[in-house]
Amino acid sequence: MKRNIFAAILVAGALVATSAAAIDNNGPVDKALAAGVIGEQADGYLGFVRTPTAAQADLQRRINEINIRRRGVFNEAAKVNGETEDRVALLSALRQITKTPNGEYFQDTTRTWCMKSSESQVMQTNDDVVVIRCAPLSKAN
Repeated sequence: MKRNIFAAILVAGALVATSAAAIDNNGPVDKALAAGVIGEQADGYLGFVRTPTAAQADLQRRINEINIRRRGVFNEAAKVNGETEDRVALLSALRQITKTPNGEYFQDTTRTWCMKSSESQVMQTNDDVVVIRCAPLSKAN
C-alpha cells in the first residue's frame, strides 16, 4: 500500500509541477513565489501569504486555476490508489515544499506562514508521518 501511495504521489507531483510552475514559466505566479507574495501550503495548494489586494485580482485568478487543476490531480490519484484526497494533497505539499528554495514562503501544518530555511522541518518519518514545520524560533540569550 505504501508503495502504491508513493507511486501516486510521484505522478501527482509531476502533474502538479506541470500544472503550476511549468505553465507559468517565469510569469506572475513564479515572480509572486520568489517575491514572497504567495507560497505553497501544507494542504497541497498555493495561497497568498497576506490577504490579496484588489490589484492582485489577476494573480488570484491564476492561483485559483492552478488550485482547481491540483484538486483534480489529487482526486484522481486518490481514486486510483484507494487513498484520501487530503492525504494525496498532503504528500504532494511535502514534495512541493521540499523543492521550494530557501527564502521563499510556505505554510506549515499549523497554517503558519514562514520563510523556508535550512532549519525548516519538511520530511516524512519512517512511520509515514508527514512533518511540515517552520524553523524553530531561536531563544534570546
